[in-house]
Amino acid sequence: MSVAYVMINTVPDKMEEVLKEIREIEGVKEAYMLYGVYDIIAEVRVGNIKELLGTILKIRILKHILSTLTLRVVR
Repeated sequence: MSVAYVMINTVPDKMEEVLKEIREIEGVKEAYMLYGVYDIIAEVRVGNIKELLGTILKIRILKHILSTLTLRVVR
């Protein structure tokens, strides 16, 4: 199992739209809007590192995403 948390910055008035799209991506188990430096956090849980990279790429290419930071869980 590969797990990561993806911190996401979006265009300010598009957070809810982006959140909905992220929640529809296979492998995204949870996603929430935040206050602070990042706008959204998404928990990704998939079977292996290849699937993890693919899921993160699906998030990163969404329209209205400005930047991401991925934190991969070690244990």
